Amino acid sequence: MIEKAITEKVLLVGPDCNTPKGGIGMVTHSYKQLFPVFNYLTTQREGSALRKILVFGGALLKLFSYLVGRKIQIVHVHGASKGSFYRKSIVIILSKLAGKRVVYHIHGGAFKDFTRKHPRTVPYILKKCDTIVSLSDSWSTFFSHDIGCSDVKVVPNIMDVPHEDHSLRDKNYCTILFLGKICGEKGIFDLMDVIIAHQDEYKGRLRFYIAGIGESDRLNGLISSHHLEGLVTYFGWVDGLKKERLLNESDIFILPSYYEGVPISILEAFSYHLPAIASNVGGIPEILSEGIEGIMIPPGDTEKLHEAITLFAQSPSLRVKMGEFAYERSLSHLPCNIEKCLTNVYRPLLRP
Repeated sequence: MIEKAITEKVLLVGPDCNTPKGGIGMVTHSYKQLFPVFNYLTTQREGSALRKILVFGGALLKLFSYLVGRKIQIVHVHGASKGSFYRKSIVIILSKLAGKRVVYHIHGGAFKDFTRKHPRTVPYILKKCDTIVSLSDSWSTFFSHDIGCSDVKVVPNIMDVPHEDHSLRDKNYCTILFLGKICGEKGIFDLMDVIIAHQDEYKGRLRFYIAGIGESDRLNGLISSHHLEGLVTYFGWVDGLKKERLLNESDIFILPSYYEGVPISILEAFSYHLPAIASNVGGIPEILSEGIEGIMIPPGDTEKLHEAITLFAQSPSLRVKMGEFAYERSLSHLPCNIEKCLTNVYRPLLRP
């Protein structure tokens, strides 16, 4: 655990971490085990637009109570692009006006494109922060060199300690798992195009597990209209024991995204000895080496996606070999290592 004398002076800000529905919430949920004092401000929850407005309004009221006190010295903001950026910008500005040190922990693979669309606003907010936390070395270079942030530190995404049980794997099938938001940007519909085009080839040999929320009606419509019920199973949102079971039952993880930071889902899969098929975007190449922990493909390239699936499906020994390398890569993201990284972020910012 991080020292109590440090954590009691830190306020974390981010989306709902009690019932997380995304990568940032999952990260901050995992942080709980590292913080003996966990001060947390929830700025967003899933639901209607009205609910989101009410949650953020309530968060601002609570923020004032934290800012007027002397105990909190550091406001650690977790955010991404689009609406998240604008919500967190308000928190950052108010925190700086109150004389607090601000750490802006930036997640989300679309942040570079978002910055290019808002070349004045994004650097203005980022340069107000005392420290920028990035997920990888390439993102650190972007924030320091491209934007000009003076203090950038790398904190890898945290993952929970795995609970493996490989006896759950069905040796009659090669099971491929997708965990992520059901939307075009995550490449799930590219995967569905491949499954539809090659369903006769896959039936009886492969099965696809899909879990997440988003455009579920579109996904279910494709499964139904193309009669894929015996090949594709959609589980909706999963967490806890349900997610552990899917990871233990699977042989390969797949994430053919168009944008990514450093996906926690890939790291979780690695920790269960699953090699990955993933796009060569964002920070993915920093955690997945081609031909070592898995196979990388260009986003949107359904032919390469099909080739990667076929290669893994035909070679159980390759899956096992790459799965071992994947597990080794995941070890640096365990809680004990992230504890050290966060301590190195906080300690220089604390006042005597």
